[in-house]
Amino acid sequence: MALREAPGEPALAQALSGVLVARAAVDPEFSAALDAWRRQCQALFEGSVTNTISGGTQYGPVVQGRDFSGITFNSPPEPPRRES
Repeated sequence: MALREAPGEPALAQALSGVLVARAAVDPEFSAALDAWRRQCQALFEGSVTNTISGGTQYGPVVQGRDFSGITFNSPPEPPRRES
């Protein structure tokens, strides 16, 4: 809980790490679960990206990639639809 309240505090992260290591050393089930969780987290940061654009014509910018923030676009309006 202390780390959640102060996530930028390295001493709290180190304390949590020590507790997790100690518990994993004496509890094989916990150790396996912790390792599985670590692998899941690692996969989030390995850089794999799948980009898919579907559903017809896209009007305006399309950005493909990973981990974007603070992006804004001033796109022209969608062109009028043609009557069939």
